[in-house]
Amino acid sequence: MGYRTWDQVKRRKRIRNILLIVLALLLLGGAGYGGYQYYRVWKERKQERKYEELRERAFVTGTPTPTPEEIVKATATPTPTHAPTAEEMLYAALYERYEEYFTIQPDFTILHAENEDVFAYISVPGTKVDYPILANEIEDYYLDYNIDHTKGYPGCLYIQNCNSKTLDDRFVIVYGHNMRDGTMFGSLQSYNDVAFLEEHPYFFVYQENRVMAYEIAVISHVGTEHLLSDDYVKVNGVWEFDKFDGFETARLLERVRKDDGKRCYIATPEPTDEDNMMVLSTCGEGKRFIVVGKRVLDISTVGGLPAPLKISDSENE
Repeated sequence: MGYRTWDQVKRRKRIRNILLIVLALLLLGGAGYGGYQYYRVWKERKQERKYEELRERAFVTGTPTPTPEEIVKATATPTPTHAPTAEEMLYAALYERYEEYFTIQPDFTILHAENEDVFAYISVPGTKVDYPILANEIEDYYLDYNIDHTKGYPGCLYIQNCNSKTLDDRFVIVYGHNMRDGTMFGSLQSYNDVAFLEEHPYFFVYQENRVMAYEIAVISHVGTEHLLSDDYVKVNGVWEFDKFDGFETARLLERVRKDDGKRCYIATPEPTDEDNMMVLSTCGEGKRFIVVGKRVLDISTVGGLPAPLKISDSENE
């Protein structure tokens, strides 16, 4: 075995030192990446804990208030009653199944104190979707900012400025991140399972003195093109919202069939342009994943929630 020259020894030392430096950088990089991931998850969980605390403070239990007709019926001589309307029958059926979604409602005074951009609240039974909905004059502000205005994930559920905060547009889109832990709109992926849809066919949206029920009418993966792209015009090289033309739902169904083929779900009977639709939109599989509800109830809670019709009584009358 021969002796190494001084040059060979120095070259081996240089190689060893380089390898040690590379290893140290890899360790530092790994530690830094791990630290960043831990910090990111910590921030996201901090925001979720803020929402949990807000729910505890903001939700209050109410009780149905007797209608004038019920008061008269209780104090006067019995008289024949009118036949219940389809809306009354639906309210009674939903109240029987989802009583807590009607009687436990958010206090918007508390929500507005947290963030004045809150204008609605959404709850989707069977999922983690239980959040305020916000709107800001800066387009897509809450894509990158949290309810306390800190930057980063998970952001907030929000609408763009093309939609009105009254929620009375025929076609409303609510955006939210598809978070890995299922928060925000992450748990909407459960609707890929037909059995889950059959078990949870409704979601609920609240505004001050108002509760709305939506029946799920469409579930699909669609392309990333804006769902309202036909309602925008180019002004000085910039796309700006023009106005709704009244055919948004028809175009949505056309896109769903084109982009998602046989995998999509469309209710029977199909929604029409006369319906009030709410699209819950998030990302998934390189496309947009949407769960779309058709508004089937819109109840004013001024003076208290109306007492639901008793189905058994109505069937016997």
